[in-house]
Amino acid sequence: ASRDETVLGFINLGVLELYKRFALRVEEWLVELEDDVSYYTAPKDFMWIVAAYGEVSKDSESTVNILPVNEEDNPLSINTVGWNKVQVPLSVTGAYVSIIYVATPETYYTTSNMDEDVDIPPQMVEALLAYIGWRANSTIDSGIQTEDSVWYSRFEQSCTRLEVKGFVNANDIAMADRLSKRGFV
Repeated sequence: ASRDETVLGFINLGVLELYKRFALRVEEWLVELEDDVSYYTAPKDFMWIVAAYGEVSKDSESTVNILPVNEEDNPLSINTVGWNKVQVPLSVTGAYVSIIYVATPETYYTTSNMDEDVDIPPQMVEALLAYIGWRANSTIDSGIQTEDSVWYSRFEQSCTRLEVKGFVNANDIAMADRLSKRGFV
């Protein structure tokens, strides 16, 4: 691989790591249920479930039907049964379940799209650069692990600062607050 491809690989890994740590992209997967089908294949960008919602019946006074997620002992729970498979235990043909999930980044950078902006908030650039430094130094077989561990420490410290100081998008904060108040986090 060329030097550009190697660095782009480190960028892709770093962006993915930041998306995992900070849930930078949340999507909805609307599952149309089928009779005698309980396993559904998740979208390609699926990482993990944040929340699940069932339909609300017309005669219900409730405005939301929150479904349990990954509760082993709950027969109504939506379960992640594989990296890209979800089990919906009780299904009625034509009904829908809304699964809110953390998604991977949309863009993976290649030598053909190097002019595009990296899809992270500007306050995360420092963490990304430290991650790239860690990956680049860890590939050098010098027998000394001090420099790459310094870069990894910088990455961890940068991520901790982002969390502690709340340097995330307002939408990220609102989503986290909303989900924790509903008992999802």
